[in-house]
Amino acid sequence: MIKNSHTQNLKMDPSLIDLKSAVVIQIFHPSFKPYDKEEMLGLVKTAGYSIHSYITQNLRKKNPRFFMGSGKVKLIKEVLHDHFNPQKKTKHSEISIEDPDFSNVDYADGAIINDNEIWETGIDSSSTSEEFIENPEEIIDLTLPETLKNRHDLTIIFNNRLGFAQLTNLHGAWDVKTIDRDELVLEIFENHAQTHESKLQIELARLTLQTNIIKKEMGIHLQEKQGRGQQGKGMKAWEPRMRAFRGKKHKISLELNKISQGRALRRKSRNKFFNVGVVGYTNAGKSTLVNKLAKVSLETADQEFTTVTTTSRKVTFPKFDEYGRWQGQEMILTDSVGFISDMSRLLIDAFLSTLEELQFSDLVMIVIDISDEKWDRILLKIESSFAVIEQIGAADIPKIFVFNKTDLLSGESIKERVTKIHTHFPNIDSLAISAMEKQGFEDLAQLLIERKLQLHRKLK
Repeated sequence: MIKNSHTQNLKMDPSLIDLKSAVVIQIFHPSFKPYDKEEMLGLVKTAGYSIHSYITQNLRKKNPRFFMGSGKVKLIKEVLHDHFNPQKKTKHSEISIEDPDFSNVDYADGAIINDNEIWETGIDSSSTSEEFIENPEEIIDLTLPETLKNRHDLTIIFNNRLGFAQLTNLHGAWDVKTIDRDELVLEIFENHAQTHESKLQIELARLTLQTNIIKKEMGIHLQEKQGRGQQGKGMKAWEPRMRAFRGKKHKISLELNKISQGRALRRKSRNKFFNVGVVGYTNAGKSTLVNKLAKVSLETADQEFTTVTTTSRKVTFPKFDEYGRWQGQEMILTDSVGFISDMSRLLIDAFLSTLEELQFSDLVMIVIDISDEKWDRILLKIESSFAVIEQIGAADIPKIFVFNKTDLLSGESIKERVTKIHTHFPNIDSLAISAMEKQGFEDLAQLLIERKLQLHRKLK
């Protein structure tokens, strides 16, 4: 094994044999965000992949060209070559890396903003692009199944955010589909999109991605001259394609705007109701909770991003006055797409038209999976939820915590975790429930009704 790196082979689940094949890589450096491994495993599974290996590397120096160490790139290339060409084994010293050289562009761990901006960078241009490799004869501990015969059936997924140049270089080196976590999330959204609006949003996100790719792929290096005798400054080679993409983006944006206007009209009809935005980290149980409360059947599953569009349902909570007269309290619950750590602006912008519905909530209900094994991960999920809430302009709306999945914990563990959370967020009311077992629903109904009546008293 190469120094400062680690590879873990994951046991195959027989039920996953028909899934797409994937190798996951995660690069660590003090300037890179340390994304959670367990979250990534869930995302990859949700996207329909079977993971064969999870490779990590601790970088001493950042590599603008490949993101990871170039020695590691060569080792992986050798393993891929030997696996897909068993009759033609080779040595590491015979492996070369020839691909488009974008080493002069410092893209790393960045995010796509829009088609007029480049990837944000955390790379110092003075950083060397070469990485160390003590023993060129070493073999990386990467095992692929014998049933995997075609390079097109394998995807290498980074649990990092890479620049386009780096993904291009890695694909050129390995001749295997290579994506980062943002592209993976976009794949999941695409797989789960059911409404016309969500499909349009994903298509718009992909067009935004492609326009950035075109500008980096060709705009940096190429310029075609046009006109008689090839005279004059001419038009850049990528401009015709860019115009076509912009035209498509404009058309989709107009259609999404019409849908948004229709939503605004429906929202006006709901103004007489108390509106509760149900938000939280992906797979926290938001849709299950809305299903149980509203007695509807939104899609639910034990995986990430089951919901990729916003859905509103009217709920009536039972309430009687002091004389026993019925005073049922009606309100609207709006289920939204789940959040993940460090959601890129590309993903936020893609779903802004549905997430903006939360801006008009009277109360934001943050659902939290209290059963998570790691306390640090629970805290990260809460902080990530707050970050997205702020990004969509809903930071000033009153909030409550709903700690879900209490059926998986003991009473003492629940109390301990809730107490720790309140030390970090002392001014937010909370209660613990189990949406699956419908436990704590009476307390939740009472809290929501109290918040509704408080709002009505303020408005009088």
